[in-house]
Amino acid sequence: MNADFLLDSVLASLDTLRYSGKLLEESDLRDAVQQGLASPEYRHISLSLCEELKTLNQMQECVSRVSGPEDAESFQLELRGFLQELNCPHTTLADNLDQFDAKLLLIDFLLAELMASRLVALRKATTAEEARESHGVPGNLGCILKTLGMSKPPAHVKAEQMFSKLIEKTKNVLQTAPSGYISPGLVTKTIPEGQWSAVERINDMLTKEYGVRREVLLTRCDVTIQSFKWSDKAKNTVDQFAKLSQVNREKLKCIATVTMAQMLAAKEELLVVHRTGAEDTATSSIKKILMGKVPDRGGRPTETRPPPEMPAFRQRTEAPPMGKRDGGGHGRGGHGGRGKRVQGGWSGTRAQSDDRGGGGRGGWHKETSIERQYSQGAEKTYHS
Repeated sequence: MNADFLLDSVLASLDTLRYSGKLLEESDLRDAVQQGLASPEYRHISLSLCEELKTLNQMQECVSRVSGPEDAESFQLELRGFLQELNCPHTTLADNLDQFDAKLLLIDFLLAELMASRLVALRKATTAEEARESHGVPGNLGCILKTLGMSKPPAHVKAEQMFSKLIEKTKNVLQTAPSGYISPGLVTKTIPEGQWSAVERINDMLTKEYGVRREVLLTRCDVTIQSFKWSDKAKNTVDQFAKLSQVNREKLKCIATVTMAQMLAAKEELLVVHRTGAEDTATSSIKKILMGKVPDRGGRPTETRPPPEMPAFRQRTEAPPMGKRDGGGHGRGGHGGRGKRVQGGWSGTRAQSDDRGGGGRGGWHKETSIERQYSQGAEKTYHS
């Protein structure tokens, strides 16, 4: 596994667990892991994690405190049994603590197990507290009574009577509010008792769907943040950058929590989708600068020049008969006489020379029957 990725994971876990030791900087953490048991900080964090895990999970195995590298053999022996009881997937982790990646992976695994153990313990405590509250006023109902300024109802009051009082008190409070203070609700019809289970299933499906979407977006965010560290300018401020990013990243959760109570309390104002480019968004923390007027660069279709007009259509003139060409019939013309020789060339021209040259070689022409009759008739007329 990549060491840089493990370092980021360990730092994020330490910040989540509200760790206040000396290993919150990446350089300090790297040095402590490199030294291993020779580092007091590495020994302290390793043994502290093991002790808290033993208490929360009520484990049988334990890891005794060590004073330095000379106790490495006993530390590895106890750690091997401790990891086996935690069902650690890295079976040879305790045997490779002389390697940098193995020592870092040990801290990462113990931190992940501690976060999971704390969540399980918190869930058990919350369940026990809810069980105690079930005998009194539940949490949401207590908040409603406190908001409306009503006292705790007696124990003999039925649920129908109590909710009738709540509805009546709510209507009286809303009458004193300004007009349009609360928009109409999205759920306007009464849901039958048999359909509540279906509504809960739909809500669970949507929660899982949007949880996956959030996880995809957060993964993109993590990759983008990690790519920032590759810059040469960011190498000098890696610790400061990691600390700031972890604080803001921890606030983003993958789980989308929309309860049934929130669904029933949803108002029509949620259906209004504000434009991203609206002017009221200029005061947000993301968009604080409005661009001024820019020069008019044109580009409007109505202001462009029209294309040049095509020439008017004219019908094509009639073509000459097929096979007829200029240049005379088939035959060879005579050669013209040569004029007198002068300086620079021959002086004979067609107009001055007594010898007239014949025409050039005519083009090939196949005489038709009509042309033959016409030529014979013209010859008879000439001789007569």
